[in-house]
Amino acid sequence: MKYRSCHLIEHGISIDVDSIKSCCLSREFNKGQPILIPQFEASIINWEHIFKVKRQQRRYQQEKDIPDCEGCYNLRIEDWDDEDYISYINFDHWSQCNSNCIYCGVQKNKPKTKNNTLKAIKELIKSGKFKNNGEITFQGGEPTILKEFEDLIKIFIKEGSKIRVHSSGILFSRAIRNGLKQGCVTVVISPDSVTKETYKKVKRVDKSNKVWDNIKHYRKDLNENYASLVKVKYIIIPGINDNLDEINLFMETLKKLDIRSVIVDIEYTYANTHINNISPHIFILMDYIENFAKENKMSFELYDSALYANKNRDFKKITNFNFDNIKQIVENYKQENTKYNIKYKN
Repeated sequence: MKYRSCHLIEHGISIDVDSIKSCCLSREFNKGQPILIPQFEASIINWEHIFKVKRQQRRYQQEKDIPDCEGCYNLRIEDWDDEDYISYINFDHWSQCNSNCIYCGVQKNKPKTKNNTLKAIKELIKSGKFKNNGEITFQGGEPTILKEFEDLIKIFIKEGSKIRVHSSGILFSRAIRNGLKQGCVTVVISPDSVTKETYKKVKRVDKSNKVWDNIKHYRKDLNENYASLVKVKYIIIPGINDNLDEINLFMETLKKLDIRSVIVDIEYTYANTHINNISPHIFILMDYIENFAKENKMSFELYDSALYANKNRDFKKITNFNFDNIKQIVENYKQENTKYNIKYKN
């Protein structure tokens, strides 16, 4: 049947600390995500109940958008099937981390972990209602310190799944490395800076050298077909790393390490607060990164806050870059337009 929906509403789950949802995507104006189970034990997931709620959500979506999904960039009109199966799983059910980023959105007062999900995932696979044509994502918290992480990666590699891991990069993972070499794991690391001082200010740990060394090792010896599976992210944080010198050094480092994929996002508190009046200098920095990536044959992606900001932008895109001139323009716009409103976590 043809209607407006998304692959996550249809066949996705996001396992959170205190609930199971259809997805984990952020929304404009702080909307939530469709709830499948409000409270659960991670080792005992009632899959039949999840499919029942998904059928209800599917019927609702055929008539009008689920309120939580209104305005989401992921919605599209398509001929959707009506089968009960899961092919997209997001693991987000813990909050432990080996970094302490100033922009972290994890609620520290929530329980740090649920029971091991390994049993429930094995039951889903055994039931025949898991299909490997989708994607598995790990967020958190830091995935590589999760006790079940290595086992889950091995299971999904065996199932032939595509796996995306968002990691601090502080701890090197053999499972990630093996998955990269097989072409079924993508790792996303967000150092946000090359300079040790800025990294420490953002992450509040002194691990910059370790992270960049691990990025180098993940990329090492990958063949051309898998080179872009190591993705490095730059979150633009007003007042900290929103300057051309930092970004240029970052991009030159990616070039030196032969990193083929760069991701850009905007610190979400600033983006949400200024969604309709993002300072032009933020867009210039985004355009600079995109232009640098294009010239050096890197893939370029925007993540959630940057996607929404870019959708609402009325500042003309810059394509002709002169470093010194652009640097001055960036500084002028920063002085004229930016009002910093970042709620740092203590």
